[in-house]
Amino acid sequence: MRRPPRHPRDGIFTRPVVALMTVGGLWSTFLNLGLFIWVLNSGRGVKEAMAITFVSLVLVQFFKAYNIRSDSHSVLDHPFANKWLNLAILWELILLVLIVSLPFLQEPFGTHGLPPTAWMVLVALTFTVSPVLELAKWLQRRGICCS
Repeated sequence: MRRPPRHPRDGIFTRPVVALMTVGGLWSTFLNLGLFIWVLNSGRGVKEAMAITFVSLVLVQFFKAYNIRSDSHSVLDHPFANKWLNLAILWELILLVLIVSLPFLQEPFGTHGLPPTAWMVLVALTFTVSPVLELAKWLQRRGICCS
């Protein structure tokens, strides 16, 4: 309500939104390719590398969903105000844990069980997309980039 309405002919994919999507996508690509290669090089099998990368891809999207709610405001500005987003993320997180943890779901989805330490590392790694997107928004607000 503090900003004027957007022009009816303008789409939702404005330059700042596309810039945030691009930055988030590039970071996600870098993170997931690096993670996949690292897991393979650490002596684990392809199945475990694919499961870890799958979980990473999903978790990155959760963090991006909260960060890209606004193309200008910080994620820290009422981060859990959207109850439907919160419920969707919670539901998807439950499904993700079930798909990775339950043996009868592992085979159809091609996943592999992960220990709690792997989950903690994955949450920490995938959270890194948030500061990257916040930096991009900060640069946009300053007029340094992508406005």
